[in-house]
Amino acid sequence: MKAPTTALAFLLSTSSSITDAQCIRGGVKKQPENQQQQLQQTEHAKSIDIQDVECSAKAILPLIQDNPHFAKALTALTNNNSSKSSSSSVHAAIDQLCSDHQHEQNNNNRSLQTAAAEVPFSHVTARGRQFDKNYFDGGTEWNSGEASKSSASRIEAVSDALASQQLAWPSYIVNFDDTNSCQLRTAMCCFTKAHKTESQTVHNINDVFPSIPNADVCMVDLSNSPQAGHVKNGKTYYSDGRKVAEETNDAYCTGFYWSADASDVSNKYRANTLFHLSMLDAFYNKNLVGGVPGAPMCGCVEQMPVVSHAQCMEPVQARRLSVSNTGDDGEERLLITTSITVEPCAGGNSLVDAYAADSANSAAEAESLSKIIAGSCVDAIDADLTPQGYKRGTAWWYADDDKWIPVLGEKDLYHPEMSAADFQAAFDASSTKTIRRICKSCAPTHRDIYYKRITAVPSSLDLLTMLKSSFTSTNNVLGTDFEMYSKDSKDGSITTWNYCDYSETIGFPFECGPDDAVKKQYTTSTSSTYAKHYAFYIEK
Repeated sequence: MKAPTTALAFLLSTSSSITDAQCIRGGVKKQPENQQQQLQQTEHAKSIDIQDVECSAKAILPLIQDNPHFAKALTALTNNNSSKSSSSSVHAAIDQLCSDHQHEQNNNNRSLQTAAAEVPFSHVTARGRQFDKNYFDGGTEWNSGEASKSSASRIEAVSDALASQQLAWPSYIVNFDDTNSCQLRTAMCCFTKAHKTESQTVHNINDVFPSIPNADVCMVDLSNSPQAGHVKNGKTYYSDGRKVAEETNDAYCTGFYWSADASDVSNKYRANTLFHLSMLDAFYNKNLVGGVPGAPMCGCVEQMPVVSHAQCMEPVQARRLSVSNTGDDGEERLLITTSITVEPCAGGNSLVDAYAADSANSAAEAESLSKIIAGSCVDAIDADLTPQGYKRGTAWWYADDDKWIPVLGEKDLYHPEMSAADFQAAFDASSTKTIRRICKSCAPTHRDIYYKRITAVPSSLDLLTMLKSSFTSTNNVLGTDFEMYSKDSKDGSITTWNYCDYSETIGFPFECGPDDAVKKQYTTSTSSTYAKHYAFYIEK
């Protein structure tokens, strides 16, 4: 953000150039305006951060005495008071500047910390309160990409003013109603859509900015935000949670928390922080526009979706010393300006971690926040479903890809067919030489069956063709060349097969069965069969 234009200033009159003999603490003297001086000036900052240093001549002079951007102001300080030595006049003037600045803060005058009046949040967009509500729910022309960026140009202009003025908290929007919500004093935005400027269209955030997403969306409890989702109750689960490591990072979530102390910077400028995160940084600068369906795009965390992570940001008061010649008389001034910036939390990148590390927040509050920003979607979904009588399990037709390599599949279990060379390589590498067929549409005896090779496969036998269309007996006899068994889909019990029949034109396992022939459970593309939803796998 730019520094505010309204600031305390100490007016310094300019006069003649300082001579070689007129030195200030060993050193500022006028240099010729040549190429060397211009290069020197570009290497120095035009303003310096004095937020973390004592505001006094003793602390400030060493920071500016060799900076050419401050040379004329220091020269003016030297010549402004002929009754004192150059050094003492500079010291006295800077000390007075600091004293005046502190006096203004203490008397609630023009300092940032004690701004006289809050700016109504509705003035940010100037589009009306309903527009503001719809924006934070992800439902305006700004969110849909229907409006050009120029229609939101007011955001950039407003950001300059809000660097030095307190913005009022938008409690008129239900998302931020701190009477019935916001008990954890934490707000968050989660973006799942991004605006593609080249085509003026909106896409999933991963398709436009794959490096920006930082969170998985776990679930949405629709009863927490019925006005955003326009549904009274219900739940939506966005992760099957089969593996903790299977992160999709399908959202960019960022948030902040504030102190219960109304005079604390985090509390006074929480609305400024909300504006920065939601409108200036995410929307205007990064083109992020949409939220999680059924939930607000931004709101107090009690109304937001359960996610795995949120970045922590915080308002920071900055004090800077600079030189300005914008006065009516054209004379240069030393300025001490104070402004608000929004930066990553000092307590860490994670909103949950920073919140928990702040001693002002109770352990119970930190635990409540960790249930919304959960770290793991698996844990979050389990915690929600277990009290409702659900128990996590694995579908009987699910083949663990840590153990099984998919060969091909059809219908519900579709998988593109492996090439003959890849099939041969996978089978040769198999530790058990076992092929598995799962068939959701088959009879119970044939839903999960295993073919284990016990003799070497001759080059004349094409195993892949045998599975698909020709379960021949050539070099392929039950009990001699292979074993077969099935696993019960309910209790996992194993049944050894003792009967097999073969076919030159029908695939695996033709009419083989536990004890006698079982018809129409085979793989084929030319004959009637119940085996329509199936997949083959090779054990690693």
